[in-house]
Amino acid sequence: MTVFQIEVRAIAEQHDVQAHRLAREILYLPQMSSLNTSAANQTSLAPPGIRTAQLYRLTGNLDSGQINQLITNLLVDPVVQEARLTGEAGNHHVIDVFFLPGVTDTLAESVLAGARMLGIPGLEHVETGRRYMLDSHLSEEDVRTIAAALLYNPVIQQYVLHAAGENKNVGALHIVPSRNTQFIAPNFTSEETQNDRSATNWIPALSIPLTSMTDQELLDASKKGLLALNLDEMRAIQHHYREQRREPTDVELETLAQTWSEHCSHKTFKATIRYRELDSDGSVLEEEIIDGLLRQYIMRATEQVKQPWLVSAFSDNAGIIRFTETQDLAFKVETHNHPSAIEPFGGANTGVGGVIRDVLGVSAEPIACTDILCFGPADTPVEDLPAGILPPRRIASGVVNGVRDYGNKMGVPTVNG
Repeated sequence: MTVFQIEVRAIAEQHDVQAHRLAREILYLPQMSSLNTSAANQTSLAPPGIRTAQLYRLTGNLDSGQINQLITNLLVDPVVQEARLTGEAGNHHVIDVFFLPGVTDTLAESVLAGARMLGIPGLEHVETGRRYMLDSHLSEEDVRTIAAALLYNPVIQQYVLHAAGENKNVGALHIVPSRNTQFIAPNFTSEETQNDRSATNWIPALSIPLTSMTDQELLDASKKGLLALNLDEMRAIQHHYREQRREPTDVELETLAQTWSEHCSHKTFKATIRYRELDSDGSVLEEEIIDGLLRQYIMRATEQVKQPWLVSAFSDNAGIIRFTETQDLAFKVETHNHPSAIEPFGGANTGVGGVIRDVLGVSAEPIACTDILCFGPADTPVEDLPAGILPPRRIASGVVNGVRDYGNKMGVPTVNG
């Protein structure tokens, strides 16, 4: 089995749109303000001092003719792009960015599907990444600052830096991610199945010893596994599997955690709240029980108004209103604030996906998207940002790209926002 790494870049620097965008964004970085004072560094912060490329790492039983076929018919627009099996670093620092293990690589999936359509079954695995080439006038520290601020998101990506002069031929270099197969708790056992699974490609399920855990061990398991489940929830799962007289698998635990998550089940919105208002000396002025913010203040108000044009509300994941005597309109709203703050492109991307999905779910045809986007001040100093928060300018750029990307690929236009 052979591994090929293909670099696809714009033939001319004026066509390298990503490089021009990156050059503009670097100028807004407060950490880089000292670089903008010299003519040499200003040249470094614009093409050709900056170039970008798309990377494809192809694994399989492929011959040179099939590689040529993939490049010609699938990977390259010959009008503005060229492909190289060996990338020349030149007088540049080279940063290669790839996804972390387990992150969905949709572009790689498209390449595999395209290869099958071209009649190339020998392509078995694809990884995609981005390559950024930055002028050697920049120090390695500056390059790492740019990478951390603009080029990768540690939640879903990793990068490797080849400093200028370190290795001129970077065509075969690639990140080899560290694989971590351990899930959350120690002393896992492989669960035997009823059927004989002696084939070498069979991977047994991981069994999590949950039924015998103490309360503290349950909390530790939730924390280590990033399940975000509290003690009552972990106890409920433990009780269920004690009744089943077996241990849960890792997939079952992940499924329960996902289904019971704040994002999916809206626990805060649905929670019963004891509201108490105190005066300056601590005496209780008012106290009430709120039967869930969603139920008491949103659903109840809608039910009380009972407009005749309201066809459906809160009975499905999209609302429906009367439009004409023969047509109704379905609407779905998603915020996706938290996902978009963590990974702007993906968060906004899947937000649009959820809107389209839920409109389809009420048997309607999606015809348009709209958005209202709000961000923090674009000039917020990095040192003023809370820990783990991306700069507002980067969030805005990623969110706008994510909204555009999903809608365009689905053929559903974003008509305003």
